[in-house]
Amino acid sequence: MSSLRAVVDTLAPDGDSFVVEAPVEWSQGRTLYGGITAAFAYEAVRRTHDALPPLRSAQLTFVGPASGRLRFKSEILRRGRSTALISAECLSEEGIAARAVFAFGATRESKVAHDLLPMPNVPGPNEVGAFRKEGGNTRPGFWNNFETRLAAGGKLYDPSAERPEFSTWTRFLDASGADPVTALLAIADCLPPAAMVHFTQPAPISTITWTVDIAHTPQSFDGWHLLWSSSERAGEGYSLQNMAMWTESGELIAVGRQNVAIFA
Repeated sequence: MSSLRAVVDTLAPDGDSFVVEAPVEWSQGRTLYGGITAAFAYEAVRRTHDALPPLRSAQLTFVGPASGRLRFKSEILRRGRSTALISAECLSEEGIAARAVFAFGATRESKVAHDLLPMPNVPGPNEVGAFRKEGGNTRPGFWNNFETRLAAGGKLYDPSAERPEFSTWTRFLDASGADPVTALLAIADCLPPAAMVHFTQPAPISTITWTVDIAHTPQSFDGWHLLWSSSERAGEGYSLQNMAMWTESGELIAVGRQNVAIFA
């Protein structure tokens, strides 16, 4: 199993863009896992545009399958004294696979400061069991790059659960040397949609849109992080869900939102 950094380093410059062969060990069905697609897009942006301020937000739309040879191309939408808005496209041989907009913003002094989204009070990672089969599965796929432990909430395929939500302790098997923001994007989407708690059996899903707003970027992603996901509404074949992530010490890293197509 390759490290996250080794996989990201396969992204190679090609003219005014970057190309990569979709790594099978990060696949999700017939496409590339959304988190690594976002990570590749961010890497293409940061390697193309110099002296960017910290990433504050990312909005992604997953258009079609990301497979085979992929090309990532970025474009500045606007760059001011303290902010930069940069788009990135992921192109496959079949056309657009994903489109992203990254919002960067410099740190500034402010009289307004609050933190009203505390980490849930859950047992620690060494006190709980596995959420799903952990890394090392002989079948290739993105899930083998993570270790996850169910801290609270429902299990998959349990319609009797009170709420379609869960919190898991999650970590990379190997994120050593990876850029922290790249790692953040690569891990933030790794859980199944929370609506799957109320599935009666496995069924296809497909994320349509994903927004990530960043509160804090740790220096590394080598340890455990708590990921929370909750489906607020599901109907007509779609689920609307909120997400959040904290460090093991309880500092909020990011919040997210997804619209997910469900075929169950």
